[in-house]
Amino acid sequence: MTGQLDRLTAALADRYAIERELGAGGMATVYLAQDLKHERKVALKVLKPELAAVLGAERFVQEIKTTANLQHPHILPLFDSGEVHGFLYYVMPYIEGETLRDKLDRETQLGIDEAIRITTEVADALDYAHRQNVIHRDIKPENILLHDGRPMVADFGIALAVSAAAGGRMTETGLSLGTPHYMSPEQATAEKGITGRSDVYSLGAVLYEMLTGNPPHIGGTAQQIIMKIVTEEAQPVTKSRKSVPRNVAAAVAVALEKLPADRFVSAQAFAAALGDPSFAAGVSTGAASRVTRTTMWNPLSSGLAAICVAILGLAIWALARPTGTASHTYDVGLSDSAQMIPDLLTNLAISPAGDYVVYVARRDTVKELWYRSLVTQEARSLPGTAHAWMPAISPSGDRVAFVTGDGFAKVAPIAGGAVVTLQQVNNPTGIQWTSGTRLLLSDGDGTRLHSVGTDGENARTYEVAYCILPQPLPDPDRVLCGGGGDQFPSVVDLRRSSQHYAVLAQSGDPGRADVLRGAQFRLIDDRYLIYMSVGGDLRGATFDPETYAIGRSVTLVTGIRREAYTGAGQYDVAASGTLVYAEGPNASVGRLVRAVAGEVTPLPIEPAYFLRFDNSRDGRRLAAVVEGVREQELRVYDLVSGRSRVWLRNPWVSEPLWTPDGDRLLVTVGQYGYVEWVTVMGSPEGTRLDTLFRPTAGQQFGPDFLTYRADSQVVGYLWGQPVHTIVANLTANPPTLDTIAVNSVFGAVSPDGRWLAHQPGGLQQIFLSPYARTDQRFLVASSEGVFGEPQWLSANELVYWECCTDWYRVRVNAAAGNPAGQPALWHTDQRFVDTPGQSYMLTPGGGLVYMQAPERKPVTYLRVIPNWVAQMKRTVHQANR
Repeated sequence: MTGQLDRLTAALADRYAIERELGAGGMATVYLAQDLKHERKVALKVLKPELAAVLGAERFVQEIKTTANLQHPHILPLFDSGEVHGFLYYVMPYIEGETLRDKLDRETQLGIDEAIRITTEVADALDYAHRQNVIHRDIKPENILLHDGRPMVADFGIALAVSAAAGGRMTETGLSLGTPHYMSPEQATAEKGITGRSDVYSLGAVLYEMLTGNPPHIGGTAQQIIMKIVTEEAQPVTKSRKSVPRNVAAAVAVALEKLPADRFVSAQAFAAALGDPSFAAGVSTGAASRVTRTTMWNPLSSGLAAICVAILGLAIWALARPTGTASHTYDVGLSDSAQMIPDLLTNLAISPAGDYVVYVARRDTVKELWYRSLVTQEARSLPGTAHAWMPAISPSGDRVAFVTGDGFAKVAPIAGGAVVTLQQVNNPTGIQWTSGTRLLLSDGDGTRLHSVGTDGENARTYEVAYCILPQPLPDPDRVLCGGGGDQFPSVVDLRRSSQHYAVLAQSGDPGRADVLRGAQFRLIDDRYLIYMSVGGDLRGATFDPETYAIGRSVTLVTGIRREAYTGAGQYDVAASGTLVYAEGPNASVGRLVRAVAGEVTPLPIEPAYFLRFDNSRDGRRLAAVVEGVREQELRVYDLVSGRSRVWLRNPWVSEPLWTPDGDRLLVTVGQYGYVEWVTVMGSPEGTRLDTLFRPTAGQQFGPDFLTYRADSQVVGYLWGQPVHTIVANLTANPPTLDTIAVNSVFGAVSPDGRWLAHQPGGLQQIFLSPYARTDQRFLVASSEGVFGEPQWLSANELVYWECCTDWYRVRVNAAAGNPAGQPALWHTDQRFVDTPGQSYMLTPGGGLVYMQAPERKPVTYLRVIPNWVAQMKRTVHQANR
């Protein structure tokens, strides 16, 4: 601690306990402190000594009082101010979160809706302050704090207070008010009559950067920036980002007019224009975002600007960030007739050089791969790729691997030519190149990995416990997995394919280990791990390829579309470091609905990341497993009142199952890394849990119980090699598990107890067998895609679903067990979500309960961030210092 800080700490010891420095700006140093009187954390800002030396303390405190009365939800209030031993300070709330500058440094550009929302809320704060005759004078990303996503404007009126207190002696400090990138022309020319329209200009510059990735004017020095602000027109925002709506582009252009009189009359008017799709007055048809009205600045104005730049002492201005090295983020539009179709897995890939993408599009009713250049306007379909999905571009950039809807892995030349079929796959869940001549495939819903040569020879298959979205590791015999039913990272050793290594887990907090929760884990340069978090963000952390230890993770990009079930994000990273992604919601978060006779109504439950659920037999209560940031929660909902409570929290929770009387729940819980998995039963009204089963050696997962056969018996399955359908006898002491079908999942016993409907491990067929005699079986239904999960609607009728929107019912001969007719479509919902395990349930009244995701909309453009990997590394390193 410096001598200066020691003196400050001692001087304020009776009021504030200074903990640490948070940062320093052009005017002040900021400290985190404890307000001793009110027992709260505060941000203590101390003016720089060279500034305080020429400011009269009495005048400063008097002027700053004008800001203390500002009360607005988007204005950070002033708690206190004063002078001690020559230090001028003021105190504001300490907000846990980040500044808009932090967010822009990490993401470069924001989503259009998010940028408009932030701007509108800041404009509301400015309009309120302007009506109190207070002008901010220093609107910039650093002064906009984000608290739970809500903007809070900081240092409101501080610049005015400092300026007024200094009088005409501002140049004696060697400092200047305002930040060059966001300074209005009248501030740059040191005009005295600054009005609220100056703040409107600065806010327009902030919005410009949120949309394009750069302020309106950049330069190598502060002087260059000021000269551009005074003399040059800003480029239209649509030149960098064509997806910006016409009215938004027009509003930005008006806000950035050089003459204050040509700007919006108020911040409120600026916000209204952003929300008005019809706002386009004064905009030419040839340049949708450029205002045709131009302002001519005479030589006197230019000369005055140059003189003022010299006078203001700009040499010690701290620029918001270095220019010339920042990545230029831009959007690439997709053809109206070939827009990207999001799916359960990633449907776009970027070339190693970052110069083009291949994505899945639908033309008419057929999906196919499309090529889209990122440097020119070239766009075309790739011949021979009908019904394709999951593209992966080769390391050489001349071929693309993909999987077809009818179950084949193929490779096609980017330039066109013969398509090579490699291998048939069932229920694929990932495809990656491991070298220029080999591919890694996952299928069987994650129970198999295939290493396939692109010549079709030397294919090797590995039976594994569970691995979807596989990613190669530096060790060629090990694969990184994560997604679907396992929203955490794990490692498979292909030399011992049935064994997963312990999960990768390490917290940045000493003495505490937290498991990362997310999907689609990807290793970059053998030292960085990026992944899609359960919250829907792209995050990153340091990684040790020897110990699999992960450092502190940090958010890198928000707004990437995250798919349901798998957790895959619609993004890819080029070897050159370029990131490309499609914006969209976190489709893993949805609502539970009930469908009866085709009519769909939401349950009285708030949307959440639902994994598994079960209705009590009387229909009054529902138990649901909900994914959380650190753990899963088992919640019990009262469907009459809508109230809920958390019954238990655990790193992993399997299928909850109500007992027939509705008083107790059966559930499997466990830790990661095969430490322990136990099946317990208890009452949601109490805290006691009775342990029923513990896994035996070789059982990788605890039992997933699906249905009660009788009061004392339940039918479920054990994941392993192979999977088993089992029956658990709860009356035995201790309870027992008996296998009734090998290589079988989703077993469901008919209401009369005579028949078992089940699926083999490949999940492409449904069979009916006499209960406990699966040597005899009848084929009920089959499919080439994802389908199944049979349940009994009655003693002679089965229901199952087929990927990814349809339920069918099929009648069976209850006496003989064979199907009695063809399956018939029963219910359809385009927004159905396939959750891990049983993804729907039947109600006693013959209805369906399942999860609906946000509407799946075609992707109309892709966002491109060159040099993103370098940004990612800096951000991750900073978080792990």
